[in-house]
Amino acid sequence: MKRSQALCYLRQLCCSGLGKELVIGEFLRTLPSLVPSVSNVFSGVNEHLRPTYCITDFDGSDMAGTMVEVVSSFYNPERLSRAVSWLKAHPAITSPLILDEHFYSTDMYNVVYSRFDMHHVLWMPTLCVGKPNGILRLYRPKTHKPFDRNDQVLVSQLLPYLTHALRAVNDDRPSYNKEATSGMIIMNAHGRLLFMSPEAKKLLNLAYSPTLTEHHDSEKDVLMARLAQLCRDLKVIYRGQNAAPPNYRHVGANGQFLFRAYWLDQENSDAEGLVGLTIEHREPLKLKVLRCMQQIPLSPTQKDVAMLLSQGVSFEQIGQRLNIKPTTVKDHVGKIYTKLDIHQRDEVLPRLLALAS
Repeated sequence: MKRSQALCYLRQLCCSGLGKELVIGEFLRTLPSLVPSVSNVFSGVNEHLRPTYCITDFDGSDMAGTMVEVVSSFYNPERLSRAVSWLKAHPAITSPLILDEHFYSTDMYNVVYSRFDMHHVLWMPTLCVGKPNGILRLYRPKTHKPFDRNDQVLVSQLLPYLTHALRAVNDDRPSYNKEATSGMIIMNAHGRLLFMSPEAKKLLNLAYSPTLTEHHDSEKDVLMARLAQLCRDLKVIYRGQNAAPPNYRHVGANGQFLFRAYWLDQENSDAEGLVGLTIEHREPLKLKVLRCMQQIPLSPTQKDVAMLLSQGVSFEQIGQRLNIKPTTVKDHVGKIYTKLDIHQRDEVLPRLLALAS
């Protein structure tokens, strides 16, 4: 994705009305297209800049508990006081040495940063009524050049949009994409986890929590207990007794997840049999459409119009929402139809989704 496209996409994403966890996760994954970086993180913070939750663009589920413990230990009052003082006079923190001159000898660096190839930093706060409510944290490996002034300027252009995403009222009943990504988990009939595919591991991490908090492991335990119950329900049904159907639909910040349990070996459907659990993940349709629109040469306003067309919004309502004249709406619609090579609004959504295949 070109830098200009990435900048436009990130702004639209933050104004989409999607849940903040979903927006921030997608934001972090897309940001390297604009500002080269790796292992980026967004931290919600309290009034003292102490992290209250973290959302990452990398899979840290294997050491989530350790990360939470190390991060919590690192941000002691002295280091937080240094960060607060620095940010009162500067727009960004560009070196962790500002917080601790021995940073590269700390557990934070050796346990967390080294694991995820973090070395150079660019930390910039999001502000709500003039006070920080989050920190956007960008990283680069030691072998790369540090972040410079141009990087700061690019990121600063996005911070007000990120703040908007944090405060937006989210859609409580989103539509979901029909296509799904899937994975496989193998458990025994008692619900003990035996194996999961790489895809399943990723999807589980998306399902039980998109954030790292002190409650992260407990949220995982709740979901895994629910999946174990599916295995036991399957066993009860096999014995001819009543139980709930062995499927579970979970709706979280990252979309809709459908779990189904079935015997892997019908001839051994007993207490020692193996149970397969499929996971199907469907993300919100709005996010899918936003991504697809980056592949066609639409102006920012035309992308807004195309998004509303795909949601079935009338021409009159589009004009009201975007504060443009009816004639301007019709002009944009005509250009969108031409660029998509379609002739009516019912074709907009199918054509956009076809771009992803």
